[in-house]
Amino acid sequence: MDGDGGETVEKSHNAAAFDLPAVLAQLDDHDPTSQRQAVRRIRETIDEEPSLCLPTVPKLRALLGRPSIDFHDEIALSLAELAEESPADVAPSVDEIVSFAADNERDPATRELLRCLDAVATERPDAVVEHADAILAVLEERRGYDRWGLRLLASLSIEYPAAVEPASSLLIDALAGDPAENGVPALSALGRLARSDAASPALEFVDDAVALVDHDDGTLRNNAIGCLGDVAHQNPAAVEGACPRIATALESDDPNTRANAAVTIARVAAGAEGAVEPARERLVALLDDDHAHVRANACLALGYGGVDGAADRLATLAAEDPDPSVRERAAWAVDRVT
Repeated sequence: MDGDGGETVEKSHNAAAFDLPAVLAQLDDHDPTSQRQAVRRIRETIDEEPSLCLPTVPKLRALLGRPSIDFHDEIALSLAELAEESPADVAPSVDEIVSFAADNERDPATRELLRCLDAVATERPDAVVEHADAILAVLEERRGYDRWGLRLLASLSIEYPAAVEPASSLLIDALAGDPAENGVPALSALGRLARSDAASPALEFVDDAVALVDHDDGTLRNNAIGCLGDVAHQNPAAVEGACPRIATALESDDPNTRANAAVTIARVAAGAEGAVEPARERLVALLDDDHAHVRANACLALGYGGVDGAADRLATLAAEDPDPSVRERAAWAVDRVT
């Protein structure tokens, strides 16, 4: 208890002692030693009160462009953490951040700058998307598959899926190379790209996604099933053969997995009714699931699959289910199957 309290007091003292005008002056100093001291003072304060350091972003950006200094990694780390605090404050620095990364692909600082860009892209993807090609070029030069780079592509794909189309081969290779490490961002980006009006990526990643539908990691499992649903939205035939494997996820202990599997089968069945056959009994059983979003998605799958044997149970849900989304989808499904 004493140790915890002492640490808290010390941290509070550090933040209270942060002299912004003095730090800004040090950053303007032509002496690299003084500039490094200022950056380290910023780092100490960011840990406790990052908002105090936001006015230093323009000067940190300027220092990043100085090739003669040897503490770019500390500057990059500061910018990344400030971007997580306030993406809007770092967004005006994106041009310089990308420029440094493009000129120094394998520099240790570039990893933190990719984290910085990902933080900006979560709130201001418009500030980053015009640099998508340059970012891809950086990722192609870095060793292995950069975790923050993949997350950045996934963040951009939310609003600008077409922008990550040139990166589809990299995303596919990253997924195949290490699905446990790279799967979540790669599947997210590939799924959004496949669902969009952009050119569809090559679909060899479908098998890699199918292999993950029963993975122990819930986030990875749900992203894999969701990605298959995105593919099925535009190309149900590419996923139809995987429906027996996806159907096993309908029995998962995770309600989100059950819901994702049901809606993925529904999307396939929208283009191929027979896709529900391996899952027919499981889908009917899900009409009694404790979770409304699972019941609602089961209604969709049974409706698209034309499962007339479920008509009576669907009619009961349409009239009596306490959740309005379930009632609506059940009523729709009744019209489809009768």
